[in-house]
Amino acid sequence: MNYEILYELLDYEKLNKRLNAIVHNPNNKFPVIEHECIGKSSSHFPLLHYSIGEGRKHIVFFGGVHGNEIIGVDYVTQLMYNLALGKGSFQNFPYQEYTIDFLPLINPDGYYTTTYALNYVLTSDLESFAHTYFLNYKHDDKLIKNINDLLKDICKKMNILNSLDKLITEFWLYFYGYSYLTPKLISNFLVNQDIDVENMLDVIKELFLKYFAKEEISLSKKHQEMFNEITLDVIPELDENHRLLKEKLSYIYKDKLVPLHTLANFYANSNGVNLNDNNLYYYEIFKNKLKEEKVILAKGRENNILISIPSSLGMPNYDMQKPFKYEIENEALLTFIKELNDEGLYYASFNCHGTGGLLYARPINNQKYLKINEEKAQIYIQKINEVYHELLQEDIHYEIMPKGKFITGVGDMLREEYPLAFLLELSKMGGNPLGPYGDKEHNYTITMIANFEALMSLILN
Repeated sequence: MNYEILYELLDYEKLNKRLNAIVHNPNNKFPVIEHECIGKSSSHFPLLHYSIGEGRKHIVFFGGVHGNEIIGVDYVTQLMYNLALGKGSFQNFPYQEYTIDFLPLINPDGYYTTTYALNYVLTSDLESFAHTYFLNYKHDDKLIKNINDLLKDICKKMNILNSLDKLITEFWLYFYGYSYLTPKLISNFLVNQDIDVENMLDVIKELFLKYFAKEEISLSKKHQEMFNEITLDVIPELDENHRLLKEKLSYIYKDKLVPLHTLANFYANSNGVNLNDNNLYYYEIFKNKLKEEKVILAKGRENNILISIPSSLGMPNYDMQKPFKYEIENEALLTFIKELNDEGLYYASFNCHGTGGLLYARPINNQKYLKINEEKAQIYIQKINEVYHELLQEDIHYEIMPKGKFITGVGDMLREEYPLAFLLELSKMGGNPLGPYGDKEHNYTITMIANFEALMSLILN
């Protein structure tokens, strides 16, 4: 499989250098057209647009909806690079039948923030640093799971079975800002919830020791501590766009409610809005949740970060007290896809995210496209799994996600409106932003190659 995979962390300078090199490469088999940008970001960075092909069937690839999912941006540009050169299976690309539209970076503000911050702490050995991050990320996932399971076991022993999810939510709010946890602190929390623990102190301690083999554990997150030295100085003031980005970030971090280490894992745009959540469906869900809970923390490993304020993780709307409004990045993306469709040119789209090894293909409500979506998704997934088996001699499977219950993301929304509107979680190795880079040979490179092969399989079948 003769592809050329470029292993590097694409920051602002390297991304633009790569794109320029792709467009002007004299060895291109298929010409790359650079179009007028489809819009601007909240900090006025251009939303770039390129294409390869002359066909009426347009397939749109876009990356970087979440600024921290840097492999998505990397993948879209690697695809563009290898397709232009006619590498591997791309030598048979039906140029006259298809056009591939590349929107490499939908959220420049979040992406540049993340990559500037990463560069500040990154060692010369990207793979080693990324692997350490991946292990720390897994450690923190396990820590939160164990604490949640411990709390469930305590509640079972005390015959407290109602509203367990709500109790866990209250638990993390109670311990927001704490650096450690002990059996005594857990009992204090339960008392605070009007739960009688007088005869259960020994049971709480026994269960705590069962999970952790000691009477005090740290609540600090290792994957966050790697970036504790980061400040807003990591953002250079190269031009007016960068200066505006820094000004907007300064507003988000001004009250010190959002920890500065999150600059290295920045999902949102510079308005503190999560672009995937920025839709009317999730806005209503979140608004009701906010009405009930007042203060909302993220889930899992990020549960020491507020999401009920503009932050690195972002909200569905810039101001939850105001009517819903699309961020300008989403307006540009949705307008671009709608115009293609209105002209009879839209065929498919791939919303390229970071981790999971998953393909979201099933509409939630609109069954009109379910059959064709499932047929094409199966072709795509089958090819990916064949490549993994061939190159690794292991059965490592991508999966098609089951149908969700509610529309919560822009990806869900696109599948209600258009056929073959896939959301692709690229890497089987988790841990945005750096986890996918933690194993160059067995994860990173094969992620690229398998998805290249899958695209051609989908096009030719």
